[in-house]
Amino acid sequence: MKRFVFLFIALSAVTYAAQVPTGEAASQLVDLKKVFTTAPIIYTVLSLMSVASLAIWLYSLITFRSKDMLPKSTIDELTRLLKNGQFVEAKDLCNHKKGLLTSMISAGINARGLGPQAMIETMKSEGKRASTSFWQRLSLLNDIVIVAPMLGLLGTVIGMFYAFYDVNRSIESINALFDGLGIAVGTTVVGLVVAIVAMILYTTLKYRIVNILSNVENQALTLSTLIDSRAK
Repeated sequence: MKRFVFLFIALSAVTYAAQVPTGEAASQLVDLKKVFTTAPIIYTVLSLMSVASLAIWLYSLITFRSKDMLPKSTIDELTRLLKNGQFVEAKDLCNHKKGLLTSMISAGINARGLGPQAMIETMKSEGKRASTSFWQRLSLLNDIVIVAPMLGLLGTVIGMFYAFYDVNRSIESINALFDGLGIAVGTTVVGLVVAIVAMILYTTLKYRIVNILSNVENQALTLSTLIDSRAK
């Protein structure tokens, strides 16, 4: 059913384009250069925001991977050392293999003499501290989602203000007024597009971060059971 609907829409569009005169079709084309010159600063900022959101997303995907957060060889080595009660060697390994999981285990080893509950709370606190940078990137994407449509609306409002500023207009200037209003709305359109794309990137990245951090926390709690709080 969806294929037939899509085919009908496509055929209708082709039929309409064939029926439109050449001059009229040319007049309906948007002059991107003219649109950009109406609000160059806002369009430039929105373009930079879209590039920044994509860069944050790609950088996070590259640097925040499950195999890097949960290296199997390090986990196996930590498991062996903790089972044997070699806490000094385990801490040295954590200091050598910098990462979110090793930071939590190192904090747990330091707090093992305070009791199981205090040790787990210390590990969770260290996990929150070590994962701050990941949440900051996510917060930047969220800020772009909020600011982009507001900036686009600002450009439209400014354009409408200048369009209506001169109340003494002729018929020709009124026609130009409506053309100017159509161009001014472009900033809102671009702002909404940037915000929608950034929201999609934000949602996918948030799901990835929450999923990986949950796995890291579960693994850290599993290793914490091997830390004997009575050992010195």
